[in-house]
Order: sequence, then structure tokens, then C-alpha cells
Amino acid sequence: MKKAISRRDFLKVVGVSAAALGMTACGGSSASTSTSTAASTAASSTASSAAAGAGEGGSGNDYKLTWNEVNGEDYGATVGAHTFAEKIEELSGGHITIDLYINGTLGSEAESMQGIQMGTLDIFRGNASSLPNYGAELIGTTGLPYVFKDMAQFEDVAESSLGDELLQSVEDANCGYVALGWLVEGPRSMFITPKVYERLGKPTDFTLDKMKGLKVRVPETDLMINTMDALGASATAIAYSELYTSLQSGVVDAAENGVTSYMSNSFNEVAPYFITDAHTFGCGVILMNADKWNGFNDAEKGWIKEAALAARSACYEYNQKQEQACFDSFADKGITKLEVSDIEKWQEACAPLYEKESAEAQDIIAKIQGGNY
Repeated sequence: MKKAISRRDFLKVVGVSAAALGMTACGGSSASTSTSTAASTAASSTASSAAAGAGEGGSGNDYKLTWNEVNGEDYGATVGAHTFAEKIEELSGGHITIDLYINGTLGSEAESMQGIQMGTLDIFRGNASSLPNYGAELIGTTGLPYVFKDMAQFEDVAESSLGDELLQSVEDANCGYVALGWLVEGPRSMFITPKVYERLGKPTDFTLDKMKGLKVRVPETDLMINTMDALGASATAIAYSELYTSLQSGVVDAAENGVTSYMSNSFNEVAPYFITDAHTFGCGVILMNADKWNGFNDAEKGWIKEAALAARSACYEYNQKQEQACFDSFADKGITKLEVSDIEKWQEACAPLYEKESAEAQDIIAKIQGGNY
């Protein structure tokens, strides 16, 4: 059963995290502490241990794992995280539990990625497009622009042997991470502020030429920066926690993300023009510190992988329903949807990015686009 983390437990974790984030701050990053909502699953030993077979084959040790998510409750990856927590507690008979922190309570994406590598954070839902920056090159292929045609195709790849090979490539890269599973987040698209909409002449659709010179917030990854450069925009790497105010103040003209994140973070309030370019897909990856992973026995690893599969299914199902619900709410929310009328030009502009990839990566692209997975 899920319950809110107690203040006492929260302060314990914050104390540890503060020390960890103090170390990562040497790199110039700052933690997001604007909302300290937290959720966790605490072991209910009587009920869990009573489940037939639960925990059999485990080491008998108790583990409490800390998971940070930069988004809030109304988000597919968070739904997946809650499902993971419930499933792993059930399978382990209460020996493995999750303390889940949302809204970036324990740090930004960059700080969380560093924390996993350093072992100061146990689990984080990272992005495949970010992993090349941390040493796992191959899985980043899935974050290249216009590789997937829709969310259903990405889910098919996630279920395939190719999807498993890409997850395994993270551990094989020996960069401090193990990829436990996928969290399919759907297409990422552009959204612009009213000031930019006015400047562009209040268009009724959106074309590639309108991207020229736009200051677009992107995650702090080379892949996303290169994508925006290819589209003619000026990529600006800003922490996710600073995006709302950056749009509001005009530090950036636009940003990009999935529609569910766009709505759940209220970006529609400051950028109410949503452009359906679907330039890439949110290829979320459940990451665990490699040393932590290697501390589990085979039975425990099996439970963790099974919990990751349950999380993926929950995230995908939620996003399928939520995406349409978000689009259906646009009129009531005062949001204008701008369709892209020259998508082929966007795809052509990004094609040179494929040529910069390794031969192995290009082979993966060909498999995905050819449906050979």
C-alpha cells in the first residue's frame, strides 16, 4: 500500500541528498526544491510476507531505494514509478521498498544522472537522449529526431529483442548505470509564447521557416541541442525547474516536451501555442546505480525487472489515455494547436544527424524505420 512519507523519514533522506547535491553543485547545477511533494511505499511486513511465495529466493536483506522524478503526479513516468514501487514490494514480500520523490525534490535531471553514477541516488527515470552525454552512446539512437512514426511503434520496439539489446547496452557501456526498463512517454513537440506568436504574424499553421532563430529551451544534452540546431533554432539548455519562469520572462521563446508534461506543469499558461511537430519521442529509461544492482542476488534482480515491466505497461496505458484527454481540453484551456504543414522538410533537415552516428547506430535506425525488430 502506498502512503505519504513521514516527515521524519523525509528529513532523513533530505539530509543525505543535501550532502550529495552539495557534491554535484561543484559542477554548477542547483537542485529544484520548489515543490517538496513526496510519495513512497513503506513495507507492510505482515501483509506482504503473508503473500504466497513472496520473497522466496531473496537474500532476506531489507532494501529501501530512493527514486527521484522531476515531474509531478499527473505524469506517465510518475504513474510508472508508483506501479514499480507497488510491484517490487509485493514480489519481495516487503524486503525491497521505494521512497519516491517527485517534482525534482531531490534534484534536477543533470543532478539525478550524476547522483546515480556516484551512488548517492538509487533510481531515476532518465531519457535515452541524455545517456550519450554520460557514456552510454547506443541507446541514444532512440532519441534521434523522426526515428519513430508514433508511440505505438516505440512501444513495439520496447517489447522487442532490439529494445532489450538497447537496454543491455547501457550496462555494457560500464558508465555506472543499469537500465531496468523503458517508460514510453510519447511524442515531444514545440510550444511557443504569445509574444512569439504575435511576432510570427499569428499563423494558423506552422512551417519550418518559422523555427529560424527561435530561442528554444532543450534538456542539457548534445542530441537535443543538435536537433534544434538542425531545425534552425537557437538551442538553450536550461534546467527543467526553471522553464516556466524562463518562458514567462522571455528568456526563451519556446520549449519542447510531450503534451502531458506540457499540461501537468502548466506551461500552457505561459506558452499557449502548441505545435504538433513530434520531432522526437520521450524514450524514458529506468536507471539504477550499477553497484546497487550488483548487490542484489538473481531472484531479487528478477523481481526488479518484473516490476520494471509492470511500470512500463502502466506508463504506456496512462499516456495513451492522457494524451487524448489533454488535446481534448485545449479549447477550454485557451490553447491553440498549430499543425505542421511541411513535416517532410523537418525530417529532411534532421536527416544529416543520422549520418554522424556510428555504423552500429545507423543499423539500429534502419531496423526501426524498416520494422525489423
